[in-house]
Amino acid sequence: MAATIANVDAALKNDYQPVIREQLRNKWMLLSQLSKNTKDVQGRYAVLSLHTGRNSGVGARAAGAQLPTAGSQSYREERVPVARNYARVQIHGDLIAASASDKGSFARMLDREIKGAVTDLKNDVSRQLFNDSTKSIAQCGTTSAANVVVLTDPTAIQLKQFHVGMVVDIGTTGNTTDVASARNITAVDRSGGTITIDGAAVTTDSSDYIFRSGSDRNELTGLREIVAGSGTLFNVDPSVEPEWVSTVSTNGSTRTPTELIFETAIEDVNFESGEDPNMLVTTRGVRRGFAATLQSLKRFTNTVEVKGGFSAVTVQAGNVELPLVVDNDCPAETAFAINTDHLCEYTMGDSWSWMDRDGTVLKYVHDYDAYEAVLYNYHELMTDKRSAHAVIEALTES
Repeated sequence: MAATIANVDAALKNDYQPVIREQLRNKWMLLSQLSKNTKDVQGRYAVLSLHTGRNSGVGARAAGAQLPTAGSQSYREERVPVARNYARVQIHGDLIAASASDKGSFARMLDREIKGAVTDLKNDVSRQLFNDSTKSIAQCGTTSAANVVVLTDPTAIQLKQFHVGMVVDIGTTGNTTDVASARNITAVDRSGGTITIDGAAVTTDSSDYIFRSGSDRNELTGLREIVAGSGTLFNVDPSVEPEWVSTVSTNGSTRTPTELIFETAIEDVNFESGEDPNMLVTTRGVRRGFAATLQSLKRFTNTVEVKGGFSAVTVQAGNVELPLVVDNDCPAETAFAINTDHLCEYTMGDSWSWMDRDGTVLKYVHDYDAYEAVLYNYHELMTDKRSAHAVIEALTES
C-alpha cells in the first residue's frame, strides 16, 4: 500500500510557528487622549474650588440713588474620590520552567501573563470611561428561571464587552439584591442579545444589571455620568449650582449625524461655557453615517492624526474644526463633544504600578509552587467644568 499522510501520521512533526498571534482588540482611543494629574490627589479626595456664581451687586442707578446692595462671588467645593482598579497574575513554578526557552514554548509564559495583565486592565478601564451612574456593563431584560440572560436593548458594542470566561454579578444598582454572584459567562450571543452563565438558573427584570464580579459598583465615573444634564457629580448638585450641567442634544427618534447637529451642540457648549470642545468621540456606525453625508455633498473628508496613532474625520463648526474619532467602547447612537482641557485622569501616585513596596514585583505564594504579581491604579476620571462638554444622542448607526 502506498504511503499516505494518514498511515505515516505518527512519523510526522507539527511545524509550530515561533510566536503567538494576537486575536484580541487592544487599542483604547479615549484613554490615550486624557492628560494625567498625579500631584493633586492626597488623602481621600482631590479637592477643587469651583467658581459658580457672580456678584449680584451691580447695576445702573439714577443720580443720587442708593448704590446696589453688595454681593459676592460664589464658590463650591468639588471632591473627587479615587476608584481602585487591579489586575492579579498567578503562575506555577513548573510552568515558568517549562516555558523558559523557545524549544519548550511559543513564548515565556511569565512575560506573557505580566504584559497581558496590563493590557486587560487597560481594556476594562477603557470600558469604565463610558460608565453611567449604575457602573454596570449592561441592563437586564426579562429572564424567567434560565441560564440564558436577556439584555435590554443590547448593542454590538455592549455585547463586545462580554467574553467567555468573564466572571459577573447580577443585581440591582444599590447593591441591595444580588440575583447571582461570581458566575462565569459560558456563551455570548450577539445576534440574540443574550449571555449564558453557569450555575443555577436566574430570574431577572429591568431593575437588574450585570457587573464585573466583585466590583461592588466601585468603578470609575464615566462620560455618561459626567456629561449629563442632571445629577450630583463630585459633591456638586446642579439643582443648587445650575451651571454644573452639560449640554444634552437628544431627539424622540434617531437622526442622521450631520454637521448641523454637531455644530449646534458645539455652539451650545460655547454659549454655556465660553469655550469650544476640541474633540468628538463616537462609534464606527455614527462616523460612517457622518462620512456618508459629506460624500453625498461631493465633499472629501479631511482627516487628522490624534494622540495614540489614531486618525479622525474632521467636523467644521463655526470657527473650530474638531476631530471626530472612534472609541470601541462608546455607547451606540451617541457622540460626546468633549474639551480635554477640562477632562482629566486624576491618579494617586504613579499610574499602572505593580505592588513592589517590598522590593519585588513577583512574590512567592506561601505553601505553593507558585508566584503572583498585582497591578494597580488608584485614579478617577474627572472634570473641573461640566458645561465644557456635550452629549449628542439618538444618532443613526450606518
